[in-house]
Amino acid sequence: MALAALLILEIVIAFSFVVTSIFMFLPKGNETVHIIFFWLSVALSVLITFIDATSIPSNMRTQIIMAWCGMIFSAIGIIVRMIAGKTNTAANILVMLSSIYGAVGYFVFV
Repeated sequence: MALAALLILEIVIAFSFVVTSIFMFLPKGNETVHIIFFWLSVALSVLITFIDATSIPSNMRTQIIMAWCGMIFSAIGIIVRMIAGKTNTAANILVMLSSIYGAVGYFVFV
């Protein structure tokens, strides 16, 4: 029953991630909108990675470490975003990869 609730939560987060990603790449000309959706995507990737890593039993250390490694993409994306100082497609793609890794990892690792 608990895994079913986590699966529903993962699906809701994945749907939110898809909507966030669409708005993150739309060329609106308003930098504030891009910043908001970038950081919302980072928050979703952190949430999905946290759920993925904490839903694995504690005796499966290798899978837990592999689940947490998904945050590397987001960390690099944040660094690229800070260095560029503006909207950067590479940073957006790295954050998207982190969320995809976490969502796919939920089904692979658990």
